[in-house]
Amino acid sequence: MIHDVSTDTEAPPSFVALRETRLQCRNGAEYSGLRGAQHRQRYPHIEPMVFPLLRCAVFQAALAAANSLRWHIAASDEAEGRIEATVTTPLMRFKDDVVIRVRASDGDSGTRVDIRSASRIGLSDLGTNARRIRTFCHELNNHLKTNT
Repeated sequence: MIHDVSTDTEAPPSFVALRETRLQCRNGAEYSGLRGAQHRQRYPHIEPMVFPLLRCAVFQAALAAANSLRWHIAASDEAEGRIEATVTTPLMRFKDDVVIRVRASDGDSGTRVDIRSASRIGLSDLGTNARRIRTFCHELNNHLKTNT
């Protein structure tokens, strides 16, 4: 079962501000999702986003996107390129945590965005974390189109 989804399965973004909270919950702080081929097969559209823009502009758009989705921002550190947030599911009121990493892209002058969404409890999220990532990516694209 899957309750932890990331655009980077080899080096997923880590929880820093929410680490203690994650350590106290059943699913912990360490990435426990699918890796490699299994991830690509299950989530072919969940992958890093790369933009030909400055990191600071992408970071600000990512923060705006998270805010527009009404996520509770737990930490925002532009120097580290990290945003952490908690999201409460509408129906069952479960708390899930999200970490966004914004950094220079490998091999070119662009900016790469990785996102990880993890449930605090439960063995399966019924696709909620993958949907949340797709929704965030769509919202980030909208913010970048509007502001560039």
